[in-house]
Amino acid sequence: ATYDPHQTAYPKFRKRTKWLQDKHNSTFIQWLRFKVQSELEEDNHGVSENLRWLAAGPNMAVPLYRSYLIKGIKFNIKAQDDVRTTQNSGVYLLAQTMQVASAKDKNPILSNMGFYGVIQEIWDLDYQKFTIPVF
Repeated sequence: ATYDPHQTAYPKFRKRTKWLQDKHNSTFIQWLRFKVQSELEEDNHGVSENLRWLAAGPNMAVPLYRSYLIKGIKFNIKAQDDVRTTQNSGVYLLAQTMQVASAKDKNPILSNMGFYGVIQEIWDLDYQKFTIPVF
């Protein structure tokens, strides 16, 4: 079993997996910033430079692109594809998700789920030492 600090902080919600996951998702960035800052105050902290920059958050000025080249593959936004014969704005993502039957379901299931989509915008998040493209 993995440790979940939300189960300790909110014991009455311990068995409500979906509530705990939602709480985790909504508080993660604040927790990460606090945790990294606390670790940095220690000698021999072991916090990587990449983790420091991730915890600090990206630059708020975010460039947008009509196309983006990753490992020799050019991805386009839908508007760019509409004026070209070769199209490459469709994407597929396989993600592990929590699936529930209804809002009252107390037994969610973690499973892989495929998502198909069309790229509407391409952002390039700048973390000072590296960038992360987001479609």
